[in-house]
This record gives sequence, structure tokens and C-alpha cells, in this order.
Amino acid sequence: MGYGSRVNGILYGGDYNPEQWPEEVWQEDMRLLKKAHINMVTLNVFSWAALQPGEDTYDFTRLDRIMELVQENGLKVCMATSTGAHPAWMAKRHPDILRTEKNGMKRKFGGRHNSCPNSPSYRHYAPKLAAELAGRYKEYDNIVAWHVSNEFGGECYCENCERAFREWLREKYGTIAEVNRSYNTSFWGHTFYDWDEIVLPNFLSEHFWHNGRESTMFQGISLDYMRFMSDSMLDCFRLEYDEIKKEMPDVPVTTNLMGQGVI
Repeated sequence: MGYGSRVNGILYGGDYNPEQWPEEVWQEDMRLLKKAHINMVTLNVFSWAALQPGEDTYDFTRLDRIMELVQENGLKVCMATSTGAHPAWMAKRHPDILRTEKNGMKRKFGGRHNSCPNSPSYRHYAPKLAAELAGRYKEYDNIVAWHVSNEFGGECYCENCERAFREWLREKYGTIAEVNRSYNTSFWGHTFYDWDEIVLPNFLSEHFWHNGRESTMFQGISLDYMRFMSDSMLDCFRLEYDEIKKEMPDVPVTTNLMGQGVI
């Protein structure tokens, strides 16, 4: 079924997270959504912990019930992939998934928006979940769009990011000589002699606080690191995008951004 046949009017709605409250409330939710003339909901934004309780274990029982409920009530769905907040077991078993802050502090599990975009574990598990979801729900003709992860943004400063950044620079500039020329590294003795001498621009290296504002002593590398982070997150988006498109090629796939820290 093509996308055009799924939408026959203006869509009006927003995030709906029924997995976060008792199931006996859901029918009243449906009544109130109809009363508000809402015809579309975004589902499944923060459900990774519930959907994947173990390495290769998935549980879609509750999401199945939610999908049946909204379909029975005539609601269109923007289906999210849930990969904006990884499960606790994943952080414990695969700590490379956790971000490192600009001051060098390695984060622990907690909150959201905390997955390293260059983590091999994240890049393995996130598209795998997207594939499971797309394969399971591809026959639902009320799915009108997919929402990958949630609010891409921020930065990570871990060792995986440092290695990936060097490769990104090598691809962009080709040679160390060109890096030095482009960055004018003769300024303040910033000259590089080899790729592994390039370190991340953070508070352990180039960044500092001045008059209450963050500053950098090496503008070129700081700017490029933001571009690299943006490209890293785009790569993560594409990994999930590709898995969804294998199953539902005609349905739009999108995401949203936090904004700060991404160029």
C-alpha cells in the first residue's frame, strides 16, 4: 500500500505514551482524543527498555495492544523506534554505549539522550530494533510515518569518538599537511605530525571557561568536531532508516533535533 492511500486529510495530533500509565486509562484516553478531534498519535518514543529486556529478547505484547486500540479507534500512527533511550542492561554489559562529557566524565546509565553515536554497541542494537519493529508492524495501514530515535543532538567525547574523528579528518583532508594548512596550526604551536596526535577539542584540551562562557583556543578543530558529531548522528539515523525502508519503502521516515551542539 502506497503512502498516498494512508492519508486523506490534515493530520492533527502529538506524542501519546500510554505505556507510562495504567491500561485501564486507555479507553478514556481514546474518548478524550476523539473529543479533541485528534486523528494521529506518535507512539513508542521511549519504550526500548520494555521492548528489549535482553540481548536477543523482544517483547511487543503491550505495543501490540496499543496498536490494536488506536487502529480500532481510527487513529493514524507515527511509529517511533524507541532508540533515544537505551535499556539499563545495555549500559551495564556494553559501557561503550555511554557518552563521555566534554570535561572527560564518563556517564553512567540514567536519563535519556545518553547514547554515543559512535558506539559499536549502539550501532548494532538500534537498527536491529528498528528492523524488528518495521517487520512486525508493516501490515498496519494506519502507520503514516516513522520517527527514528528522538531529539538527536549533543556530543560525546569518548575514545570511540576520538578514533572516528581522526578517520573523519583523514577522509576530509587527506593528509596531515592539509589539516595543518586548513587549521593554521602554526598558531600557538598546534602543529600535528601524525593522525594519532589529534585529540578531541574538550575541556581536557582546547576548551575553557572565560567570563562565564565556553571558549576554545583552537577554533578550526572545535568547529570540525561539531560537524563530525552531526555526521555521526546522521549515520545513526541512516542505519535505522535503511532497516525501516526494507519493510515499508513507501512510508516517510523522519526524526527531530535538539539543536544545540549540532551544525
